[in-house]
Amino acid sequence: MTIAFQAPAQLTSTQCGQLLGAIDAVLQQDNVAIDLSQVNSLDSSAVALLLEWQRRALRANRQLEWQAPPAALRQLVKVYGVQDLLQIKP
Repeated sequence: MTIAFQAPAQLTSTQCGQLLGAIDAVLQQDNVAIDLSQVNSLDSSAVALLLEWQRRALRANRQLEWQAPPAALRQLVKVYGVQDLLQIKP
């Protein structure tokens, strides 16, 4: 079973620090599908947040699935060269 997690509309430096532990409780239960479809404002902090969420999932022996990443996020992931780590295709 995979649990759905809705990412907030804003993934900027202001919000990302507060979101670091947002998926911890969910990761204790099962794999997580993170819905990114509502994200409409982001900066490079979003990539750092996703990388940290991925690290936490690996430590919990869980898998993350990224659903509907916006084009701006896919582009940032490509610019930083972490598309293979996050498995988000440009």
